[in-house]
Amino acid sequence: MILPDAETVYQYYLAPWIPEGDGRPRQLRSDLEEIELLKGQHIRILSPLPEDTRLQVEQQLLGMQEAAIQDLGSLLKQEGAPTLDWLEALESWADEEQVQQLFRESPPHEVDNSWLLICCECGALFASLLQQRHPQLQWLPDWPYFESSLFDLNRRVRIPVFHWAVKLLSGEERQPLREKVEGVKQFLQVPNP
Repeated sequence: MILPDAETVYQYYLAPWIPEGDGRPRQLRSDLEEIELLKGQHIRILSPLPEDTRLQVEQQLLGMQEAAIQDLGSLLKQEGAPTLDWLEALESWADEEQVQQLFRESPPHEVDNSWLLICCECGALFASLLQQRHPQLQWLPDWPYFESSLFDLNRRVRIPVFHWAVKLLSGEERQPLREKVEGVKQFLQVPNP
């Protein structure tokens, strides 16, 4: 059996959780998005959540990062703080057979299904590794929380890490994760033109 492409997986597992009436496109995003902000515009314009929801999502994101380190560390037989070696272990673990197994045991209408949990923990792991390499990256909270991204104000770049995880856990053609993380780091270190 061939795995479905990432857009199909996104539509099946994530898009249904986006609230009705939400104006944003329900589609998989590119790995890195350059954002135009007008002079003086705050980044919250990109995700205009009410203050209480924003704080709740920020706490959820931090909790997901902690859970990812614990759960994925155990799953991948990795110890200590996450390193790029975790990414290679993750890629080896997330082979076609393993991803098919996740699909089989993950009804998309259940918010605690295995595929969605692993996807969100992978996105949180990617965020932790990117923030280690480029501490200026900050969360840009959104709802549902898997629509949150990392954001670099200097380069005005949004990185939808949970969408990276969708690509990993699908039949998407993949760039090695180590190269992807290092490529983003190099891109962010170049001064904004």
